Parts: sequence; structure tokens; C-alpha cells
Amino acid sequence: MAGPHEVLGMSRVLGIGTTEFLARYADNGGTTLRSEADGRCVFLTSSGCRVHPRRPLVCRLYPLGRSTNERGEERFALFPPQAECEAVAGRDGTIETFLGPQGVGPYFVWSRRYGELYRRMMGLLDRLDIEGKIDVPSADTPAEAAQAGSGSAGSGQEPDRAPLSSWQDVDASLAEYCAAKEIAMPTEIDDTIALHLRAMEEWLDDLESRLGEDQNDPKGAPES
Repeated sequence: MAGPHEVLGMSRVLGIGTTEFLARYADNGGTTLRSEADGRCVFLTSSGCRVHPRRPLVCRLYPLGRSTNERGEERFALFPPQAECEAVAGRDGTIETFLGPQGVGPYFVWSRRYGELYRRMMGLLDRLDIEGKIDVPSADTPAEAAQAGSGSAGSGQEPDRAPLSSWQDVDASLAEYCAAKEIAMPTEIDDTIALHLRAMEEWLDDLESRLGEDQNDPKGAPES
């Protein structure tokens, strides 16, 4: 899996924008990385990982797997060795001492925050009885426009290759947000992620507010 923060970091290592990254290297609505025909990660080369400094959380955790329950409690498991992987797994030490040098701290926080926001999006879709992708409407777009994702019919993109949500494309969504707010785009990755999360929260707050107003307005209620 690859969240918007991970797509952003990997794109910066490669010297490209997130729009190009998603088009070239992502599948499943921009949430996973593509694999080569033999199953290898698209970034794995004979000299190592091309995006190692900003590798996703799943790679930082390997050979461990991590899951959390509804109470936020963690569980870890040990994956079997993968061919051509130089990682060495053992029973010495602790999970804590292993995770420290992997730089997972910020990734845990970012993953949790993006997960909360996407769950809010899914909740909106349920309320609107909509199935589909989630787009980024402008300030005067009706709430129902949340169903129109960039991979919808007529977009010219293959559905599996188009982002699950326009928010998955950090550069494009933030460019629109910053233009509307008349503020400069951040240059540092951490600052960009922070602003992207804020922009998503503001959009969801506004959308939920307008949806609530529509449902409370008798004029907007459907005729029986």
C-alpha cells in the first residue's frame, strides 16, 4: 500500500511530481506500486531500491507486518524471507529496537491521519448512497459531486490506474488549494504533507456542513 505521503516522498526522490509518479508507477487507484512481470517491485534494481530514502512504511517494517484494531492496539508478525532481499531476520532484540532506526515514527502518524480522513470520505459516500471515486470539488460544487473521481467514465484513464481520489495526487490537489487560498506551495516534504492533511480536513468539514444543511432544508427534501 502507498498513501499520499509516501507517493509524495518517493516522487521527490525520483525528481518528478506526484501526477507523473501515479501515472508511471502506481496501480489500484494509486494505492499500490506496480510490479515487474517477474513480480519484483518496480523500484528494485541490481544496485538496490531506487526510492530507499523515502521507501513506504510497508518496506520500512519488513520483515515485520503490522496491523491495528479498532482500539489502535498493534500486532506484529514475521514474514517469510523474500528472494533477492538482503534483510536478515532473527529472534534477538525487540520490535522497538528494530523499528527505531527504520524511521517509522512519522509514517505511523501520517498513515493514521490519512486513514481517518479516508474513513470520513467513505462515510460521506455512504450518506450520499454513492459508489465510486472521490474527487476534489471547488468551493461552489454541490456535495453530490464527491462521487466524480478522476477515473470515472469519460476521463480517458484506465480505472485501475487513475487515482482512487484526486487527493491521492498531492501536487495537483495542493496546487488547486494553494491557488484558491493565494498561498505559496510548500517546498519541504513534511510541510507539504501537513498542508495537504489540513486541506483535506477543511474540504471534508465544508462538505459535511453543506450536506447537513441540504438534509435539514425542507426545500431540498425529496417529494414523497
